[in-house]
Amino acid sequence: MKERVLEQAQSQDYSVPLIGRWDEVRTLTQALCARKSRLVLGPKGIGKTRLLQESLSIARQPYVCVEEPETLHRLLVETAERLSCPAGRFRIVRKATSVALKAGVLEALRRRPRCLVVENLVHADPRMYRFLQRVYYIPSVCLVVTAASRECLGHLHKLLWDPREEIALKPLVRPEALNLFEAACRMYRLQSFDLDTFRRKALTAAQGNPGQILTMCRMAGRPEYRDGRHIKFLPLRMDALTAFVR
Repeated sequence: MKERVLEQAQSQDYSVPLIGRWDEVRTLTQALCARKSRLVLGPKGIGKTRLLQESLSIARQPYVCVEEPETLHRLLVETAERLSCPAGRFRIVRKATSVALKAGVLEALRRRPRCLVVENLVHADPRMYRFLQRVYYIPSVCLVVTAASRECLGHLHKLLWDPREEIALKPLVRPEALNLFEAACRMYRLQSFDLDTFRRKALTAAQGNPGQILTMCRMAGRPEYRDGRHIKFLPLRMDALTAFVR
């Protein structure tokens, strides 16, 4: 059976250039190529996923990515499916027990090492910690975990405790945020609007968070946020915070 896991990241054509993150991209890319585990930290919208995408594309290492696994069983099921692990007597992976899946996933990682990416981890329980600990110590396997902060790691903070393995994403500085804003305005075709007030308010509200800048610019192109050549800022900000920023 053809393996379903993506063997390497493919180059992606992003409409908005990556701004202010190339040092972090180099750091993570070097870790991926050396198969060294890393913890990527930062609040929602700060650019953790974009950092992963860029670094995986450059490193061209085989990987498996699981987003927001609430439980160990979900992590095992999604990883086993992507690695085409056999389900044994259960026939279907989603009906297999965690014990059976754990053995299959670990064996697959030992046989064909790769990077295991766990995105947006929140409060890992002891079972999740023990499994990822075994993954962490498999030779030539790279574990990359993203989280909002160390406080969100739960029991996994006992494994990813070393600050040398941490990449903490900071807000963009003002010139970087301004460059991103202008690029987003071009992408969402906002040049015909009166941008002076919107630019000032958006950059102040975003405080260097690239996801919030992009979200506000994206929403500014919607008819309900327009008033002639002006952009209604206050309702735009509320929706951006509550619905669209990841």
